[in-house]
Order: sequence, then structure tokens, then C-alpha cells
Amino acid sequence: MDVTIACPCPPKADGGSRHPDGDTVTLRDVLPFRSATTIRKAIGMVSEDGNPDPAEILAVMTEWYCLLGIEAWTLTDAHGKPVPVTRATIRDSLLESESAQEQASVIADAADGLYMAAVLLPLLARASSSSPPTPTAPSTSAPKDSQASPPKRSKPSSITSIPTAAIATTTRSRAGASSTSPNVT
Repeated sequence: MDVTIACPCPPKADGGSRHPDGDTVTLRDVLPFRSATTIRKAIGMVSEDGNPDPAEILAVMTEWYCLLGIEAWTLTDAHGKPVPVTRATIRDSLLESESAQEQASVIADAADGLYMAAVLLPLLARASSSSPPTPTAPSTSAPKDSQASPPKRSKPSSITSIPTAAIATTTRSRAGASSTSPNVT
């Protein structure tokens, strides 16, 4: 992928821009395994106390996207000779140059779109598979092929559990007849 940036090259002797239409930076279409792994390892090393700062993680990713993703460019030195693409020249020409920070951001945004999935998806997959198991890992249901015994009948309820406010008292008179009177509680 080609990214066009404002020319960060030293100006010509007359003060004019070496590349008035801008420079072209070519990013690898895909990060090789070693490069993607390097970025993942760099992310892991960001945290000193076990609590990584998300902003710093993103900054590390951005830096390494540029260091490992830039494949070619049209940058030249003060004499008009091509600047070779190395980690040192990427740092000097883009990442650590105050005048080229905007250009580095443009390149980093393009690289982020190309490489983020290749770098982060393996980390997310590893994190989700390493989560602790749930408290009840095996099933607690009865196996389908087991012969379950029929449920036992429950014991009859005790009469003492019925509320007494709704009960009437029956008393037997001496003559053999009974009379009912409401139970007042």
C-alpha cells in the first residue's frame, strides 16, 4: 500500500522542497510472522507493574507498525541521494523528527488499518482461551440414559400448619347433636 506524505526531506540548497508533490511510503501489504510476533512481544513488555497503560500500548503498536511495516519510500538526504529504509533511518526521518510527526501519523494510521487484526487477534484469542474455568465445568444434570427412580410421595401435611383463623370449633352437646361456633383468635 502506498501512502503519500508531505516531503520531510531536507530542502534543496535554494530552500525549495525536494518533492513538492510529496513523498511516497510503501507499506507491506501483510506483516510477516516474525514482524507481527515482534509487535505482540513489544506490547507484552510495555507494562512494568502488571497494569499496562492502554495509551502506551497503542503508541508502541504505532511505532512498531512503522518500523516493521515500511518497505520502501522516496525520501532523500541533503544531497538528493535516496535514504535506505532501516529501523534507524525510519526513526531519524519520521519517528523522532519534530518536523515529520504529522507524516509519521499519516503512515501510522494507514499501517494500523493494515496490521491491527494480524497483531491483536492472536492476543485476544489467547486471552479468551486462558480465562479461568467456570465453577461447575462438568454437567450437573442426570445422564439421559440413566434409570431414574420415581419420585417419592411426600408425607401428608400436618394439621398444625393450617391457619387457625379460618377454622370453626365443633362441640358436641350432651344430647348427641353438635353445634358450630366460629373460632376467634
